[in-house]
Amino acid sequence: MRRKIPITLTIEEIQKIIDIPNENLPTGLRNKAILSFIWDSGARVSDVINLRPGNINIGKREATVICGKGGIDRHLSYSEYTAGLLLKYKNQRPKGNFFFCTEYKTNNPKYKKGKIANKLDRIYLYSMIRKYAQRAGIKKRIGCHTLRHSFALNFYKNSEHDLINLQRILGHKNINTTTIYAYMDGSSVKESLEAYYKQRDHKNFEDKDIAEQIKELAKEIQLLKANI
Repeated sequence: MRRKIPITLTIEEIQKIIDIPNENLPTGLRNKAILSFIWDSGARVSDVINLRPGNINIGKREATVICGKGGIDRHLSYSEYTAGLLLKYKNQRPKGNFFFCTEYKTNNPKYKKGKIANKLDRIYLYSMIRKYAQRAGIKKRIGCHTLRHSFALNFYKNSEHDLINLQRILGHKNINTTTIYAYMDGSSVKESLEAYYKQRDHKNFEDKDIAEQIKELAKEIQLLKANI
């Protein structure tokens, strides 16, 4: 069965997207925190929208996914930068059952009283990242999962090709799912080929040297026999 190669972004492209939301605005801060969180942790969209306030520990820079895809629980980590965004958002987020939630339509305290903010949905997140990508001048057709793929590929390249831990981070049941990133990493193929060429050619040179030495010894033996 043919496996479609996921679209990924460079680190520079991702940074351009994360820089777009204005963190001085409530929705801008929330969206910037979401984008940075996915880029740091490789979280799925479902992990983000289902994250509860009690399942995120900003001090430890850790979030816990409860019963994620495939029924797998796992811990997600993130950077100091993302922790700062999450803390800032936490201190001003609306009251809601989910950590990332909709914003109030007005700043009127009477309206806010007793109101519970709603859960974000997938459609909003996908349209949000595409909007920011367009503003950043990125022409690729992407979604939130593109950040997850980009994280995974970069982790694989910079972790000495650690597929086992990448599988755990991404929450894959089967490591065969994770191997797509090994296939995508063309640099590792090139490095392996270069190592093979070096070893093969070095061995050939050694074989040639031994053959020449044998020829020289044979000549010396012949000369010794002739002088006896």
